[in-house]
Amino acid sequence: MKIKSLIILYLCFVASLSFCQKPKKKVCRKVKKVKIIASKSIEFGASIETPNQGICGSIVWKSGNLMPSPDRKPLKAKPVQRELFVYDLTSTEQATLQDGFYKAIVTRLVKSIKSDSEGKFCLELPEGRYSLFIKEGNKGLYANQFDGDGNIFPVKVGKDKLSIIVFTIDYQAVY
Repeated sequence: MKIKSLIILYLCFVASLSFCQKPKKKVCRKVKKVKIIASKSIEFGASIETPNQGICGSIVWKSGNLMPSPDRKPLKAKPVQRELFVYDLTSTEQATLQDGFYKAIVTRLVKSIKSDSEGKFCLELPEGRYSLFIKEGNKGLYANQFDGDGNIFPVKVGKDKLSIIVFTIDYQAVY
């Protein structure tokens, strides 16, 4: 009887150890930038025609205190209607920056398009590398992404590919 009791006690002890173990840490990495290339058309709604090659995406607005906090839910980006300007690939040396907005860009303006009320747009472009800017009223042109070579909001358009982007206007946000 003692042996049975000891075995049962031992089994209960071993079983309780497995419940007391700390869960293993999961390894997660924050993704800062996502670039999706689509080879087929993407549904953006009846009002926007999807090209076979170019850029499609949305323009969103973020403002206010976006510092992470346990007692506050993160604010969501709001879709906005803005005019998007597509220039040949432009470096920081080829544009004049004043008060956070670009005033003069020496590269060629390729195209411009206005996003719809939900911030969505699609634009057909030839294969190549481009820089994107948003017009912010009389303040000037805004862009907030750069690559390691000093190019302003670079986007690559491949043959028969759509580059999908999200342009976040956040000059009034604090992170």
